[in-house]
Amino acid sequence: KLLKTAKYFDYLEIQPPADFCHLEEDMEDSKEIIKETLLKIIKVGKELKIPVVATGDVHHLLEEDKRYRAIYTQTPLVGGGLHPLARYNNIPSQYLRTTSEMLDEFSFLDEDTRKEVVVKNPNIISDKIEFVQAFQHQLYAPTDDFLALQGVPSIENKLIKMVSDKSKEIYGLEVPQIVKDRIDKEIKSITDNKFSTVYYISHLLVKKSLDEGYLVGSRGSVGSSLVATLMNITEVNPMPPHYVCPKCQFSSFKMTNEEKIKYGMNDNEIRLQSLLDKVESGFDLPNETCPICETTMIKDGHSIPFETFLGFKGDKVPDIDLNFSGDYQPIVHEYIRSIFGKDRTFRAGTISTVADKTAFGYVKGYIEKKNITMRKAEIERRAKHITGVKRSTGQHPGGIVVVPSYKEIIDITPVQFPADDIEATWMTTHFDYHSFEDNLFKLDVLGHDDPTMIRYLMDYVKENPLDFPFSEATDIPVDDPEVYKLLNSTEIISLHPEDLNSAVASFGIPEMGTSFVRDMLKDSRPQTFSDIVKISGLSHGTDVWLNNAKTLVTGSNERFGKVPFKDVIGCRDDIMVYLINARMQEDIAFEIAEFIRKGKPSVNKNAWEGYKLIMRQNRIPEWYIWSCGKIKYMFPKAHATAYVMMALRIAWFKLYKPILFYSAYFSKRANDYDVYAFIGGEYAIQKKMNEIDDKGKTAKDTERRLYTVLEVALEMHKRGYKFKNIDINKSASRDFLIDDDNVSLLLPFITIDGLGSIVAKSIIKA
Repeated sequence: KLLKTAKYFDYLEIQPPADFCHLEEDMEDSKEIIKETLLKIIKVGKELKIPVVATGDVHHLLEEDKRYRAIYTQTPLVGGGLHPLARYNNIPSQYLRTTSEMLDEFSFLDEDTRKEVVVKNPNIISDKIEFVQAFQHQLYAPTDDFLALQGVPSIENKLIKMVSDKSKEIYGLEVPQIVKDRIDKEIKSITDNKFSTVYYISHLLVKKSLDEGYLVGSRGSVGSSLVATLMNITEVNPMPPHYVCPKCQFSSFKMTNEEKIKYGMNDNEIRLQSLLDKVESGFDLPNETCPICETTMIKDGHSIPFETFLGFKGDKVPDIDLNFSGDYQPIVHEYIRSIFGKDRTFRAGTISTVADKTAFGYVKGYIEKKNITMRKAEIERRAKHITGVKRSTGQHPGGIVVVPSYKEIIDITPVQFPADDIEATWMTTHFDYHSFEDNLFKLDVLGHDDPTMIRYLMDYVKENPLDFPFSEATDIPVDDPEVYKLLNSTEIISLHPEDLNSAVASFGIPEMGTSFVRDMLKDSRPQTFSDIVKISGLSHGTDVWLNNAKTLVTGSNERFGKVPFKDVIGCRDDIMVYLINARMQEDIAFEIAEFIRKGKPSVNKNAWEGYKLIMRQNRIPEWYIWSCGKIKYMFPKAHATAYVMMALRIAWFKLYKPILFYSAYFSKRANDYDVYAFIGGEYAIQKKMNEIDDKGKTAKDTERRLYTVLEVALEMHKRGYKFKNIDINKSASRDFLIDDDNVSLLLPFITIDGLGSIVAKSIIKA
């Protein structure tokens, strides 16, 4: 029977006898039995002329690392159960042995056999293994005609026509040359590298969401692409600040001196240049009427280079990340499946590893189980050694991988159910996406609160159209200086800083309400849209505000003195634009900007010295070079701009329709509540906040989250609004409804401690 089974294999493996030392606890004469078993395998190999190879079955590097593996063998497995070695007191040390150590392990064999299994046969097998490249450097994109049956014979042609039509619709039949040049540059990159399909698919997803009343926010650098803007994938327009007339299509763009010579300007355009030269964002332009037909002109443009999206050569695989409403995200996921088919769409897999705190818990559990005493320093040392080990597989919250019709998923990666859940509706890739990002397109369809909150606000607008100066979410003003005052003072809502324990009134505004960002707002006092974009960039970067821009803005940097906030670096794109404006060669400016935004100056100091020399030759100020050298990570300007547009739309309601804003905030953003504090009013809210404050670092995560919600609740009360207790006949399950008096919010059933959403819904149903 053994011979029959062994025939199937190319070679047979044996392990050192020491790898089976735990079996001594199970049987007498275990050492002899193990040796006899190993000899039997060798005998079978010789009879069948199959090489027998001695392998280490290695689980760790050093012999003494067994002490760390012992902790894992005593830790319950994910999903329940214990490791097979958990019941043994003495587990083997399966470390990486040297050749001489392996020879010693098999000293019970004759000299020839020993050398054959330890040295000769492993080399024979190793030599037979061809070079295998697990992941090819080749993109397998859906073909240009994959939607031919749906009436799109060529996606590339469709994209070119869509972009041409939209540009003419906005800028006129004679599209300005500055726009045409940008479109041509982008289209060449997109079509040469076969990226048309990913653009078009993203367009379809956004269109579906918009058609059903949910805005979509763009993430990452997709807003750097004018083609993406013209296809309605993103709202961010990356062109320089400009005016354009919606009626006669007259336009005027902010231009460098070189561009003014290259593109030329008529008298009407020249008249507007003094206004355009002063701004970094089109939203900061004053309202102007068209010099030709006197229609109020549209203001747009944020000066974002295309290179930050597809690289300087335009050949980087586009990563289009989109923020859909959390309510709508599952519908978009299923829509992708309907476009490509179930066997062509997979969720991107993730590998979760053991975190620091979990590892600490594992060591504590181990020493308790084994009844060992250990100093805290030793517990921490062992925890540090066992951190980062694979724990379980999962799925990316929004990443969907698309396989073209001429490939199978197994050509690129195996697939599996997440965490072995065979009931799961989606299968996931075995490897995480970064392993094969050059091979397959990934669509990032993420869930986000902002589009959900805007949908909630707009539902109210649609019910009460006469109370609002707009009817579409995209028309909510984002250029209102009064709204900006929420981010630079408290006076606009008729409160003093001591009322809110804050110098600004940004509570509840997405990305702007945390204590860290409020401190930034206090130091920078933003006055314009571009200032607020800079705040967003600075707050998401690493080492770009603290010990960097903050010291320059506040003047606490003795070496450089005070630098105006508008001049400091806020986003990664700012660096490239700044260097090009200083007359640096474009490819070198891009190279330096990429080096800085990835945090390389502190790692590759020699290269940084060379780049500093180039910057000085271009007369870049010393404070700017110093600031660049501090950066570890920088946020893309397109992402910051998209975030700010969403945030300011929500902030408009906070200023002009407060009770509606608070209803939306508590209904769609807050997840932690304290009923007694809410209905107890200002005093009860402040008392609860003080209790959490007193706990300091010992406060739980839930209490910290509740504190953020209480800050908004306190502000709401200070502005003259209040909560009403749950009403069995009127309250909703999850939403904080505006009561008939228009100054109160009715608490929903979900706020009752321990009462979940399913029970809350069942109460409403009953």
